[in-house]
Parts: sequence; C-alpha cells; structure tokens
Amino acid sequence: MYMQYVLALTLLLAPTYAVRFNLLGLPTNLLMVWLFLLWLVFVVWIVSTGRFFEFFAWFRSELSTWHLALSTLFLLAGTASLFVGGFSQEKLGQFIVLFLQPIGTFLIIRYLGSIRNWKLEIGNWLTQAALLFVSVAGLYAIIQYFTLIGIPQAWWGNAQEPKRAVAFFLHPNFYALFITPLLAFLLPLVVTSDKLQVSGRVKLSLYTRHFTLVTRGAWLLGAIGLLLSLSRGGWLGLAAAIAAYVLVAGNRKLIMSAICAAAVAGLIIFAVPNFRYRVLLPFQGEKSSVARFSLWRTGWHMVEDNPIVGKGLLGFSNNWTQYNTDPGLEHYPAPHNFFLN
Repeated sequence: MYMQYVLALTLLLAPTYAVRFNLLGLPTNLLMVWLFLLWLVFVVWIVSTGRFFEFFAWFRSELSTWHLALSTLFLLAGTASLFVGGFSQEKLGQFIVLFLQPIGTFLIIRYLGSIRNWKLEIGNWLTQAALLFVSVAGLYAIIQYFTLIGIPQAWWGNAQEPKRAVAFFLHPNFYALFITPLLAFLLPLVVTSDKLQVSGRVKLSLYTRHFTLVTRGAWLLGAIGLLLSLSRGGWLGLAAAIAAYVLVAGNRKLIMSAICAAAVAGLIIFAVPNFRYRVLLPFQGEKSSVARFSLWRTGWHMVEDNPIVGKGLLGFSNNWTQYNTDPGLEHYPAPHNFFLN
C-alpha cells in the first residue's frame, strides 16, 4: 500500500521545516506544504479505493468519546487563540502548525494503522523509516561533532555555549526534541528484536541475528547523536523513557542491563569535560538554566492576567516587553514550557 511509503517519507522529511518561505503572504515551510500534500494524497486514496464513508464510520466508532472530546476542546482552544489579541497571517501559520496539521495527520496515521493492524516490526515502513532517520541523523551528528561540518558557528564551542551537534536541524534542542521520542518509540523493538516475529513469520536465526544487529546499531547511533547534542532535556527524557519501559516490561536480566548501561553512560558523561560541565553548570547559576525560571515567571504572570483566553497565539512574544522583568534576557518567543505556552 503506497500510503505506507508516503507516511514513511513524511517522517524522513521532518527537517524540511527549516526551509521557510512566504506563500501568498502566509509564513510557511516545506514540511507544512508537504503535510497538505499528504492530506490530498490520503483523500484521493480513500475516494479511489471506496473507503470514504468507511473512514467516517471508523472516526465515529473507533475513537473514544473522551478522545474526541479532548481533541475537539484542544482544537477549539487553538481556534480561539487565533483571534485573541488580533488576527494575523503569522498567527494563522502558528495555528496550522501547532493545531490543525498535528490533529489531521494523527487521524490519518491512526486510521491507516488500524485497518492494516500495523505493529512495531521491521515489516512496518514507519518502523524502517524511524530506524533509518535515527541512524543517519546520529551518524551525521557524530561527524559534525568531530569536524564541525554543518554546525552553525554558534555551536562550535565558545565562552557562552559548548560544542553541540545539530544533525539536520537548526538547533541542538530541536534535534533532541525530535530524536528522543523516536528512540523511546523504538526501544521495545531494540530490546526484543532477537525474539520478534517479522511480518507475522518467524525468520531464520541468521536473519534474526542480522536484524538484531542492524536494529540495535541504528538505535545506538541515534543515542550517541543525542548525547552529542548536549541536550539535557533530551538526555533526561530518554532516561525517563528507558526507566518506564524497564519498570513496566522488565525482568531481572533487563533491569541489570539497564543499570549497567546507566553506569556506563554516567561514566562517559563525567569522564568527558564537555559533557560533565554541561551537567554541572545548572548548579552553578548557568545563564541558560536561570533564564528558564525567569521565563516561567513571565509566562505565569501572563496566565494570571488572562486565565481564560490567555494572550493568544504569539501572545508571549508580543507581550514580552510588558511582562519581562529580567533586563539581562534577550527577547524570547515562548516561555520554554509546553503548558504555559
């Protein structure tokens, strides 16, 4: 089914958000345009295959009432925030990226996954695309870190910022934000790849060993890339995902393996000065860490002033000068907190 290939390509095209331009005055990017093309391909597919009415029947029957209710409220909140503080094309672009496209694309993936009974296995093209992305991005991040190829000069290592890999993204934290959930998603496959059936069939032991080696090698490249991004949030997020998986699905062998892996990772971080200082700096009043508290206070004051409708999309950025009380901070577009945002 060609829709699997289209979805796999969508995952691989994630970094194209960095290709930005205006389309009829609307701020947009290449990924945003691609997602609309994905929607168009999906509509053509369900119409041409006679699944149009089946899709809406699935929509009514398969998604729970709570799921639909909460998603609808989220979409309504985004629609309201589009007009709070005045409408603009820039806010419309934010609404499309943060609300409309995520919800619509999720429904497409959920529907296709349900009718094809997709599982976390090598026969799933999304799984293959995720493995390919984390490995290639990780390998590129490793090359970047030791050669500076493709790294913006701001992340070469200076008095303000340490050397950090960005892979195909514009910022080390953007890379970590995308790669960490993928590594967590692939974790069960990596741990049990030597026991999994592939596309419903038990393969030969030689194939299984090869698949296990490739899968774990790809995941390890991604984990090393995340390490070299020096994103403490990404490190913490992956550690939390691993801990949760071990607690829920673990046995004695898995728990011991996780403890050993954590010990090795800890030794590496504290043995390499660049990594060690990255961990210790927040406890020494690092500007980046202290700024977070200031941003959260600013965001909270905006919520206090407008607890129902908020400040609207781009409201934090547009009201920055009025609420910011830290003269040492540059202009920030967001409070660095999803819930406050």
